[in-house]
Amino acid sequence: MSAKLFVRNLSWSVSEQDLYDLFSEVGVVLSAKIPTRREDGKPRGFAFVEMASMAEGNEAVQSLNGRLLYDRDIVVSFQDENVGGNGGARSGGSRSSGGTSTKSSKLFVRSLSYSVTEDDLQSLFQQVGSVISVKIPTDRDTGESKGFGFVEMMSTNEAEQAINTLNQAPLKGKSIAIDYQDSNRSSSKPRGGGNDYNRGGYNNDRSGGYSNRW
Repeated sequence: MSAKLFVRNLSWSVSEQDLYDLFSEVGVVLSAKIPTRREDGKPRGFAFVEMASMAEGNEAVQSLNGRLLYDRDIVVSFQDENVGGNGGARSGGSRSSGGTSTKSSKLFVRSLSYSVTEDDLQSLFQQVGSVISVKIPTDRDTGESKGFGFVEMMSTNEAEQAINTLNQAPLKGKSIAIDYQDSNRSSSKPRGGGNDYNRGGYNNDRSGGYSNRW
């Protein structure tokens, strides 16, 4: 059985070949993938590495976690296999502090200053865990931020940590509000900024230029 690892805190200078070479020190590397940002092709600062066996995966975590690579101490851990599984069963019935959405790794961030960028959000949320993606929708006509965003963390535990740590944190002059994304993203959520959310949605078939059906 192979071992799937998650590697974060990577320098943008790190290549997939660098990871192959490093992890080959402790075993057989089946694959190494560094995801890149769609908009500019830059690496996201984390990677996925698959080792040939669980023993080699354990050795990689023990030996390479904290290793200096391009002037940064990398973090190596097993990928969270509990999301949607046993871990999901433990948290599936839980609700966020607002009592409106089920726990997940995907977060909704509102009350953003219009000057906040996706890089700003990524830097902030990386303080508490591994960020998979960040999106701040913009107005189609003006290109300005809509004042809210979407952040996906590596696991539900890290998403929960983000809420506990960063909710109401100051960011460019405003205190941000964080909640789990509503899987239905209905018109009733979120309160206090929900109008923008419904009009400018993210992968929402009621957003953008489409009119709401009566």
